[in-house]
Amino acid sequence: MRSSGILLHITSLPSNSGVGTLAEAERFLEFLRAAKQEYWQILPITPTDFVNSPYASPSAFAGNTLVIDAEQLAKEQLLSESTLADSKRAKGNDYGYAIARKDVILREAYSNFIKNNPPADYAEFCTSNAYWLDDYALFCAVKKHFNGKSWLEWDDEDIRMRTPSAMRHYADMLSDEVEFNVFCQYQFYKQWNGFRAKLSKYGVKLIGDIPIYVAYDSADVWAHPQLFELTKDRRPSWVAGVPPDYFSQDGQLWGNPLYDWDAMKKENYDWWTRRVGKCAELFDVLRIDHFRAFDSYYAIRYGEPTARKGQWRKGIGYDFLKHIQDAFPQLTIIAEDLGDIPKSVLELRDRCGLAGMKIVQFAFDGNPGNPFLPANFEEHCVAYLGTHDNDTTVGWWQSLNDGQRQVVLNTVNLPNGDHIALDLIALLANSRAELVIYSMQDIVENDASCRMNIPGTLGCWKYMAKRADFSRAKAAWLAKITEQSGRING
Repeated sequence: MRSSGILLHITSLPSNSGVGTLAEAERFLEFLRAAKQEYWQILPITPTDFVNSPYASPSAFAGNTLVIDAEQLAKEQLLSESTLADSKRAKGNDYGYAIARKDVILREAYSNFIKNNPPADYAEFCTSNAYWLDDYALFCAVKKHFNGKSWLEWDDEDIRMRTPSAMRHYADMLSDEVEFNVFCQYQFYKQWNGFRAKLSKYGVKLIGDIPIYVAYDSADVWAHPQLFELTKDRRPSWVAGVPPDYFSQDGQLWGNPLYDWDAMKKENYDWWTRRVGKCAELFDVLRIDHFRAFDSYYAIRYGEPTARKGQWRKGIGYDFLKHIQDAFPQLTIIAEDLGDIPKSVLELRDRCGLAGMKIVQFAFDGNPGNPFLPANFEEHCVAYLGTHDNDTTVGWWQSLNDGQRQVVLNTVNLPNGDHIALDLIALLANSRAELVIYSMQDIVENDASCRMNIPGTLGCWKYMAKRADFSRAKAAWLAKITEQSGRING
């Protein structure tokens, strides 16, 4: 069925808490319903790294506690009104403020929580999530003990190498901090379940995002070193990235350790199965970032300054993906198949029956057969003007020279580019793609200052929508486009 939705990360919801939280979700859900949209797409919801990227998390399983709704904690008598008020003094996006204040909020809530007998579902949460939760809670506590150092640099070699005596020693010594980290995850998942109930009430399906790799400085690599390509002292031997491409002349040196797929297979892909299983609890649809690595992946020797030098290796392929699909038949998967993609990647995608992605900003090279031109879309795809890694459509348009702009106008038969984002949204809506996703920035015609990410650079992930963006007029305009393009179901 033809349908559509909007890309807007939780942290980009308008807020005075430094970043968007689940407290602001209902306002956006009302906008989605008024605009007749069926999908809400977000970025990874795991904790962010030191540059606030959701694609380099210290855990593949934990939730980002920055999005916890402080008002809900106050309603449950876990937070004072004064602390709640102090958490709402930010002006726009301010990760520093959000991190500092959320720590104060959650520690006060934890202190009040442990004064009473925990509810029955707390023990159930701890038991059902023990596989990842125990390691993550201890990892965070030990990391804090060593002043935030990467586990590669922890001062005690025994806990870095996870000797049994060291694990017992630190679990006992840091027991209160460990339990605090467990409590934070309990609150995240409790509130996420409430958020999912709201999505159901509004008839909105959630598209989540899973990075194919995990960060080296993560609980996952520390707890499961045998599943990654590490040296005997557990340093990375090879790391992930991509060679020079559209986004970067030096390529992108991500630095994530590579999986030891032979070791994964011996364990029947247990870690990956549990990881996707957690995503199936959180989302209705899952976008796999950098899908091509299942077919072939780029390996860079650890220590290289850029991604220019590397080697391509054969990926794990169909058998693994079939294993995941059989385990979670209810989960729809989108394959991020962008960039320099060989034919074998597309064949793997199609063999698995997955929808790929189309980006309209890549369409205007003068080639009438360009696969990103809406006229050339196949039906089984998910189409965008741009993703979180692209400029906004207005910013992209402003970056083109006069000749390039004329090519765009001639190709899609537009008289001018006065409202290029809105015109291309309408074009996208009327394409053959089964599902189209619009970024919130394009709906309100934001320029490059509202771009979410520039791959390979720092200082990103700061975009925050304004409450005025969710206007009745914008909702009515998008609803009309959606009706006219036949993307309303039911």
